[in-house]
Amino acid sequence: MLFTYCIEWSCFLLSYSERPVVHGSVVWVGKPWVAPEAALRTVFILVIAVLVFWLQLVYDIAFFTFVGLPLFAWTLIFFMFVWLVGTVQLAVLWASNTYILRQDGLEVKRGIITLRSFLVAPVGFSDLSVYQSVSGRIFGYGDLMVTSQGERKTQLVLVRAPFKTADSLRDVLGKPIVRLAEQGR
Repeated sequence: MLFTYCIEWSCFLLSYSERPVVHGSVVWVGKPWVAPEAALRTVFILVIAVLVFWLQLVYDIAFFTFVGLPLFAWTLIFFMFVWLVGTVQLAVLWASNTYILRQDGLEVKRGIITLRSFLVAPVGFSDLSVYQSVSGRIFGYGDLMVTSQGERKTQLVLVRAPFKTADSLRDVLGKPIVRLAEQGR
């Protein structure tokens, strides 16, 4: 059975727009929404870098040379490296996680080189909790924790509109599956 994902890409690695899918048995498809987190990390690193550079100027050490470069250049290189590592971490998180809500359960796919896929079925669904940080409340993202009856915890990180997504998850996972036997057998 073939179905399509309705995905709109607004930026290759940093943002991802999702909308409900109605083809086949798929209800919703999502990936971590890393754009706000990347923006927050960038602003934080810029503020700290400017503060450190200002302190170097105040204490008159910004232009001391170390291994042929002034100290402010080493500071700039360091903060660029920290920003790059943080951005790559978010890109890997985005590329390695996919969440698919179907009529028969939640499928979570993780991995880039090796793919691991598991299903949380409505029969095993026990609890659903939503966590939003202050920045998550401002920008509209959060984490969902799905607990199954076997105490397996599945975390969906950086989900856009987490309360709306949680409602969709409750609608699918909260209803029992009823199978009717054919008559005459």
